[in-house]
Amino acid sequence: MTGDGGEHSKKKQSAKQCPSRMQMDLSEEQEADLKEAFNLLDSEGYGTIDARDLKVALRALGYEPQKDKMKKIISEIDKDSMSGTLLYEEFKRIMTEKLFDYENDEEIRIAFPLFTEGKSDFITVNDLRRVAAELGETLTEEVFQEMIREADVLDHDGVISEQEFRRVMKRENAY
Repeated sequence: MTGDGGEHSKKKQSAKQCPSRMQMDLSEEQEADLKEAFNLLDSEGYGTIDARDLKVALRALGYEPQKDKMKKIISEIDKDSMSGTLLYEEFKRIMTEKLFDYENDEEIRIAFPLFTEGKSDFITVNDLRRVAAELGETLTEEVFQEMIREADVLDHDGVISEQEFRRVMKRENAY
């Protein structure tokens, strides 16, 4: 049992170290739901699931993974045994990353109109000034201009589109 606990904490640390995410701790309810889903997919009771089972679980989260993506996901996670099957901790790692990716997308979708006050499809320098002031931040005009330049990479029109905003927020350690 000691080896199992060590493996569990190693996997949990691995999920937490994903650089493009904030903290990825599951609630007890989320953990229980994943365990229940895994047990349902592990119909034979061997303690493992295969790629088809993982694909079913990912579809339940709204993802439609391609066959080559599935192979890549499993080979990256299942490096040790190369069995083509996943243990619960491996399944949990994949599902946690996808779950938090979905939640982060939703947060980004909600955040964009907060910058524009819902009045525009673009974030302007004035929007950045207003948000900075609301947050009590004192920034120079150069900083605001640099923020626009850094984000305005798709069409270089001097404003930040929702797509450009999404790209910035998806960068490592963006939020």
